[in-house]
Amino acid sequence: MQLFLGENVQALEKEFSQFCGVQYGIGVSDGTAALQIILRAMEIGPGDDVITVSHTFIATVEAILLTGARPVFVDIDPHTSLMDVGQVEAKITPRTKAILPVHLYGQTVDMDPLLDIASRHHLRVVEDACQAHGAEYHGRKAGSMGDAAASASIIPKIWGIR
Repeated sequence: MQLFLGENVQALEKEFSQFCGVQYGIGVSDGTAALQIILRAMEIGPGDDVITVSHTFIATVEAILLTGARPVFVDIDPHTSLMDVGQVEAKITPRTKAILPVHLYGQTVDMDPLLDIASRHHLRVVEDACQAHGAEYHGRKAGSMGDAAASASIIPKIWGIR
């Protein structure tokens, strides 16, 4: 039996990608690695800002810091405990390269307005869906709406593929 990179991992990647409604998925060691790999693939690093929330597991912010980028925090909506999308645009500067919403508690961030903001400002959207497996937003699964996503140990969408 092959524990790493074998047929079982390939089957998980394929099945989880199908579950999320995306074309591709890559198995990695953990959610921190998934987020860090995505950010590095997007060439986000020193001198760059990534907008996110502090109300999350440490891995979200840790992945940003491991690339050398700077997390910029927006507050949460007090009713959902998720990113308050209404605060995002005020935090965008020329250093901002991405927005990293965190889906939690079986809920997703209000993605349509967030994706509109990102599009207007030419920013990448990296979903942290590690704690929202199966959560849906207008019929779309968490991890299928941004440019890329991390869902625990699976990257269920490759950046640049929509």
